[in-house]
Amino acid sequence: MKILNIIGLSAFQIISFIFVVGYFFGILNNYFSDKNNYCAMTYMFEYPQYVRITLDENKIFPQYGLYAYSEGRFTERARKMWFDGVPVLFLPGNSGSHMQARSLASVALRKALSSKYEYHFDYFTINYNEELSGLYGGVLQSQTQFAAACVTKILSLYKSNRYTKSVPISIILIGQSMGGLIAKRLLAYPSTINTTNIVITLATPLEAPVINFDSVINDYYMLMNLEWEAYVRKYKEVEEKKFLITIGSGPRDVLVPAGLTSSNDSHISALTTAIPGVWVTPDHVSMVWCKQLVMVVNRFLFSIIDPHTTQVTENNQKIAASARQYFETNRSMILNPFIIRPNVTMQADSFWYEDNRRIYQISRPEIERTTHLMIRLVSFPQNRFVAVESVNVDDRDWIFGCNAKNVYNSYRYCKEATSLSELSRWTGAATNFGKRKLATVHLHKLMEIEPDWTHVIVKVSPTKKPIVLNVDINDHASREIDVKLPSDFSFGRNVIKDETEANSLYYELILSDLNLIHQAYLLYVEPTSTCQTTQYHVSAELHVPWARNHESFHYFTHLKNTPMKLRLFKSNPNVTLGLEAVDKVKITLLLDPKCTFRISISTSWYHRLAQLSRNYTPVLVPYVVAIVLLAARSNILSLKERGSCISIHSALMSEGVKPYYALVFGRLGSMTLMSVPFLTFLLENASWKNLELQYFTRSLLVLPAYMTALGILNVVAAAVLIVMVFSSQLAHRLLFRIVWRGGTGLAEKMAAGLQKVPMIMSAALVCAVPLSCGAASLAAGAAFYAFMLSKMYEEYLEDFVYRLMSKIASRICRMFKSKETKSATKSCPAKNVTATDKKYPLDESVNASTDDKSTNTENNDNSKALLPKVAEEKKEKCDTNEAKHEDEDLNNINFHMMLFFLWMAVTIVNIPALLTWARNFKYSMVLKPDTSYHTGFVMSACSAIIWQMDGPKKNLRHYDAVAALLYTMAIFILALGPFSLSIVNYGVTFMFTIITIQQLYDKEEPTEVTSEEHLESKVDNASDEKIPSKMDLETETKTEGTKSDTNPDPKSENFANEKATENDENTSECDVCNENRIYNIFKNLREKFSFSDSLEH
Repeated sequence: MKILNIIGLSAFQIISFIFVVGYFFGILNNYFSDKNNYCAMTYMFEYPQYVRITLDENKIFPQYGLYAYSEGRFTERARKMWFDGVPVLFLPGNSGSHMQARSLASVALRKALSSKYEYHFDYFTINYNEELSGLYGGVLQSQTQFAAACVTKILSLYKSNRYTKSVPISIILIGQSMGGLIAKRLLAYPSTINTTNIVITLATPLEAPVINFDSVINDYYMLMNLEWEAYVRKYKEVEEKKFLITIGSGPRDVLVPAGLTSSNDSHISALTTAIPGVWVTPDHVSMVWCKQLVMVVNRFLFSIIDPHTTQVTENNQKIAASARQYFETNRSMILNPFIIRPNVTMQADSFWYEDNRRIYQISRPEIERTTHLMIRLVSFPQNRFVAVESVNVDDRDWIFGCNAKNVYNSYRYCKEATSLSELSRWTGAATNFGKRKLATVHLHKLMEIEPDWTHVIVKVSPTKKPIVLNVDINDHASREIDVKLPSDFSFGRNVIKDETEANSLYYELILSDLNLIHQAYLLYVEPTSTCQTTQYHVSAELHVPWARNHESFHYFTHLKNTPMKLRLFKSNPNVTLGLEAVDKVKITLLLDPKCTFRISISTSWYHRLAQLSRNYTPVLVPYVVAIVLLAARSNILSLKERGSCISIHSALMSEGVKPYYALVFGRLGSMTLMSVPFLTFLLENASWKNLELQYFTRSLLVLPAYMTALGILNVVAAAVLIVMVFSSQLAHRLLFRIVWRGGTGLAEKMAAGLQKVPMIMSAALVCAVPLSCGAASLAAGAAFYAFMLSKMYEEYLEDFVYRLMSKIASRICRMFKSKETKSATKSCPAKNVTATDKKYPLDESVNASTDDKSTNTENNDNSKALLPKVAEEKKEKCDTNEAKHEDEDLNNINFHMMLFFLWMAVTIVNIPALLTWARNFKYSMVLKPDTSYHTGFVMSACSAIIWQMDGPKKNLRHYDAVAALLYTMAIFILALGPFSLSIVNYGVTFMFTIITIQQLYDKEEPTEVTSEEHLESKVDNASDEKIPSKMDLETETKTEGTKSDTNPDPKSENFANEKATENDENTSECDVCNENRIYNIFKNLREKFSFSDSLEH
């Protein structure tokens, strides 16, 4: 602890730094652990062209544009506005480009040409000027209005003629990121509700905004929900026509968490890791060009076209079936008894084969004749369940159920059979290990539904590819293993299964305690020494029952045997709501029958840190701001109790910042607000639907988040201090660059003028708010405030350095001049006596006529003893005044540094508005709507008062009330800030205004002076007057013997004063090592070699 005190750190700060390091490692994990992008690239065959289409709405929104995609010889048709295909409109998202439609459009065009379809797709795309719609909600409404106008315009381009079978009446919408949010709203938008029915969203935060930056983005979500409630959900026939297909990415998308991409209105919600044929996780931008995903989307679009009309079919069941086929995977083991399935005629002269073994593998280099593998249905317990894995079997319907009552030649066969394809699915596989399918059938349940059936049939059509069939018949219960997850503080592996059963294929691992997104584990599947082959393949599938189609795959091979990362993208809703967990996560293992394997699991704190940073980074913003308010509270209390402000470093170390009470009250506040219906209704916003945030505010995760925010703030405070101290000339250099043409003298004058007259800058900021945007004024004000602080630090540090140098120089001077100093000290008292004698002349005759010579001698000795004492007291008083002056300067710096951090908190929250204004500046100087208008105006107005103050007023009456308000606001932000940053924006602005008003209007309390202080002041005054009065008295007494009392000589008094002044000068000149003298020399040298003079020379 002594070491920590020496370096100025507390154990609490060290802990916060450790949390920051952990957060940094989590960020690194997110960006580098899943760095491999397994998406294949889509390529062009001809150069893409984007043909501009004019709209009347371009007069209102000149920054937006509608384009038609084309390439090659089809470009001329697009330029002539000749469209006869199926219209598809692509909507880019946050900072997205209209050119992102290239991959989807090009693949659709090539597919139509290569397959010789009678229809094709006309892709249109919108240019949204790459606006930050995910961060600034002010642009969402204008983008929606323009998109609705584009839908109407596109449909007007299609005209009935003899070359077209029909004219489209609706448009397919594909939206990426925030473009998908606009597309969803268009499904219920009044002007497009009848012309939009199918929407595909790619990595779109539909459930809730990722960061609820402002009130406009919150209102957009709420308004969209109200429109769906009013126009869609109330009418069943309308709801049945709306198909919302939401697709999210996986761990590589660090911008939009996968759990936010689903919606209650979605017909199908799926992650790319679970979509058949995709099984990869693109990043946020790769979603639009990932070949695996682009191919699946286009296959779905081609499958829903009616060949008779060459437009989207009106058969909603067909659209729904196609969506399930391409975006979902069958994972059921039991047939749905309510589905009617047609019978299929089987081929009698094919090869029918029945194997009575329960576990076996069939491998053939090729199949020349259609083969049917027969699995008998029996009621034995060990024959309750079967798992069949096929490799390179391309038949769509490949597994059937039937009654093998017919006989052909010498073997039994099924004349008719029913397809069981709904119980089979494609499974992922590593590269070069073939295409794999898996069928899982509960045989006893199948016998109950279809009691006449005798066999399950596996059909393999002739092929030149090597075929492998793995069959594993078991009782299912013996292959289910309930896994106890290792402790969070265990660092070894827990063995799940020391060795799997020989020749087995299928295992299920039940993870009962894996329910939350911040949990992370590693699963190991390693071959044992009894493995019969050097090449093996094991696939593992993570199934999350409460998040349908959120499965993920991992492959263990002899080439790459890395552990599987077990992590969730959506927490169990029962657990987040405080209920008992019913559903359980399951891992399906498909082993290689030629090997036995050892299965183990371990905790992974590295990946847990990644999960925490991925899902909870946005909450750090309100937590940092809350800590800044608590630090400001500590500063206000210090100002109240000690009369001075503490540094930001000390404020962050104070007791008021520690999370003992703040987090407790914050958690209680959020739980109370969410449990009281009236308050929930009153404070409801779009982020209330984010169950992860609700769980976060009620859980103990708030503690590591708070500590991480505290560590980040400590690092930022240290960085700001370093910049202010060591780069104080940075602001000057930037200013010189701006006005370089006017010369350096002009820049120096501008800097000095702005510092001396900050009212001009404040007035400019206030005027800039309605002429540009509030965020621009906040950013300019933050830069100017930083400039002022740098100048204050520069002046304080220069003065501090000069005083330190003068003190060191004085000590060195006294060290090397000790002998001379002693000799000078001996000669100086004689001069002083002479001067005293000249000032107060003593006549020998007067002394002879005195009453007692000894009394006079005693008085002279007392006066001589008091002289050095008074000089020493005056020196100490001078040093005290200098220290007070230095402390006062530092106090002013600390006060303004506190306000600077509050200013920066508001500025950072409004950065999205600033970036949007800068991007649209060439179209309009004023940002509309401006979510930063009120905060920018209020903060700029407050700066007119704050920047005029050198420092805070002391002993104000209502410092305690302001401190209480700061604490209350910090608790309020801790409770509700994670749900909406508008609370942070307006909360900090309110507290900045309160502090400004208090400094302007509050009155100081009368200081109570104690009797001791009053007595000391009297003693000080008396000591200052004591010696001169005695000396005057002696002079008057001695003068009375030679001169009359009624006629004093004024010339003698003037002469005495001149001699006294001369005595002081001689004394000062005598002490050549005096600190003040050396300090004045340094000051004079600085003035002679000033910055401006050096530039001129």
